[in-house]
Amino acid sequence: MNTYPQPNTPTVNPPARRSNNTTWLILGGGVVIGTFLVLGIVVAGIILYLSQDNIAQDVTVAGLPVSGMSSNEARNYLAQNVPAQSLLLTDGTRNWSLRLVDLGININVDATLNAAQNANAGENVQPFYTVDLNQSQSGFIYLSDLANIPASTNPAQNGRAIDIPVMLERLRVNLNAEIADGVLDLSMIDVAPPVQENAQANSGATTVHVVERGQELGLIAKEYGVSVEDILAVNDLANPDVIYVGQELIIPAGGVYEPAAADAPPAPTGVGKEIVVSVDNQRIYAYENGQLVRSHLVSTGLPDTPTVYGDYHIYIKLAADDMAGPGYYLPQVPYTMYFYQGYAIHGTYWHNAFGRPMSHGCVNLPTSEAEWFFNWAEVGTLVRVI
Repeated sequence: MNTYPQPNTPTVNPPARRSNNTTWLILGGGVVIGTFLVLGIVVAGIILYLSQDNIAQDVTVAGLPVSGMSSNEARNYLAQNVPAQSLLLTDGTRNWSLRLVDLGININVDATLNAAQNANAGENVQPFYTVDLNQSQSGFIYLSDLANIPASTNPAQNGRAIDIPVMLERLRVNLNAEIADGVLDLSMIDVAPPVQENAQANSGATTVHVVERGQELGLIAKEYGVSVEDILAVNDLANPDVIYVGQELIIPAGGVYEPAAADAPPAPTGVGKEIVVSVDNQRIYAYENGQLVRSHLVSTGLPDTPTVYGDYHIYIKLAADDMAGPGYYLPQVPYTMYFYQGYAIHGTYWHNAFGRPMSHGCVNLPTSEAEWFFNWAEVGTLVRVI
């Protein structure tokens, strides 16, 4: 009988029983790992928060709440809202309100944001500002229409006007301090009544009328007892509605007005082109070979900053120039002709009060008149101030 080998039967051991100690070790390790994960997330959040330079609790900038904002949030918020804040402007008795941006004032966001991020909780941060002086002058010119008090001749009474060159210089050199409390004190000057003139025409007397604020051609004509058409004709005007403050209008009493007024000073030499500026008459005269070819009211220097007297010559002509002196600044003054040191004949965009002293020593003309003199005169042209 054959015997076949028997297959090997594997021995199966029963599963080992896990000890209670191992189970608790695994569970405890999971808890520790989970705790560290949570702590890691918290720490990462804190690091992220700090890395964003979030602003401390209850911090404000110019009264605007920026508490808890990130850099980008605060930057956008401040850039949008600070320039729109109002600034109170006062002449001591009257007040006006303009937005900062209307005066060319904007926020220096980087400097202001840095101050806010370093501020203590509950602190109000004063912004740092920048200024565009070209926009500032536009804002002050607009305000002048509201704040200036015209001088009157009957009865004679001084007016008041914003000294725009001085205001621009104040903003230029000390901007942040000037507006730190939200109030800007206006520098005002007294304005004398305009010089009253009579000129002689070929066949009768005529009067030069200087247009003042609020006047219309029809009312001016009625005041002098002439027709609007007469004034239009003698002044070569096409539109009776287009007149401006400071404009000279010839009021005819008969005949045709000619520029050779009887009270015009004589030409200095009678040779070539010459300019005479009369401080007493507040008037400029242009002569060519002894003949008067043009004349207009000007504004010369105020008593504290008088225009120099004497004979000079134009030594440089600039289509526009930034002008500065002690306590004043003016950007891009048009049609500037320097005749002695910093003294010049130039256009004027910041006032219309011609016919009376208004300047810091220069000879102010309406811009359109300054353009004519600029194109007519040459470097070397004699300028006599009397």
